Amino acid sequence: MRILKNLAVGAGLAATLMLTVGPALAQDPTTPVRMGWLRSSLSLIMHPIAVEEGFYARNGIAPQVTEIRSGDGGIGTQSVMTGDLDIYIGVVSDVAKLNSQAKDIGQTPPLVVVALGSPGATNLVLREGIPYQSIGDIKGLRIGVSSLGSAHLVTFRHYLAEQGTTVEQLQLQLVRVGGSDMPAALVSNQIDGFLHSQPTPAIAVATGGAKLVLAPSQMGTAGTSPNVGIIASRRWAAENGDTLRKVVAALKQASAAYADIPTARVVEIAVKYLGGDPETLTASRPFVDPRIVDLRAGADTYWSVEMSAMKERGEVAKNFEQSDMFDFDIAP
Repeated sequence: MRILKNLAVGAGLAATLMLTVGPALAQDPTTPVRMGWLRSSLSLIMHPIAVEEGFYARNGIAPQVTEIRSGDGGIGTQSVMTGDLDIYIGVVSDVAKLNSQAKDIGQTPPLVVVALGSPGATNLVLREGIPYQSIGDIKGLRIGVSSLGSAHLVTFRHYLAEQGTTVEQLQLQLVRVGGSDMPAALVSNQIDGFLHSQPTPAIAVATGGAKLVLAPSQMGTAGTSPNVGIIASRRWAAENGDTLRKVVAALKQASAAYADIPTARVVEIAVKYLGGDPETLTASRPFVDPRIVDLRAGADTYWSVEMSAMKERGEVAKNFEQSDMFDFDIAP
């Protein structure tokens, strides 16, 4: 209840968020939109592509972008709730938790997810010297996660359940590490492995001290679950439906064009917005699908993977429904 009543971020928001100015747009857009964007991995690359390739401009949107660091994603959802941001593009697990808390005390769930994307983004990386044949080999290891509410951790928990085990049974030690710090923490023996999306695994492997032991394609159903969403407050969405539809349209158009955008151009954009080595990013692209998916189908998969795990752990109420989280009408 405290998180619902005391979400003012004030100076903390200013200290944590980095305001960035987008490049000049191809035409004069008509509607400024305050967007938060999780600066995390290639899974979030559709937003920079929409900026750089002019998809926002073509839809009359002028994004005023606030970057949010990996591991601080909860600030994005909170900032949407408090009205400091209009839209947040990031992981959606915090939406479920906040909306469930509101429903539990008789309030209307305050946030809505109007689009989903980036299915299957979670990878498990281990230090090179650690033997790995099966999931039981990671017992007792220190595994880095961007946060204890990380969507990657939720996905991994579902995969473990399919394998008949749990984080607790494997006695894993979960260590909070920012995504950009994971490769260094791994090779310096501060952690034994980590869960994250590309290009962080490729960066770690390129050091020679790490190995990718589980890619999304090896994680069954969990490896297909979308984890990135376009998030708005329910009130703002109701009052600005046309603007929200234009934002979603821009990202869908960027998604439709993604396969035909040359890898060199994708890498150029990724270096500008995410940093990293071009060769590593080039190697990462085949393992990443950052595109927007069908919302209803994506919500069903999300419900069977992340949501079932959150309900089982008591993070979300058993009576929490898709309609408490997704808006299937605002941007079909």
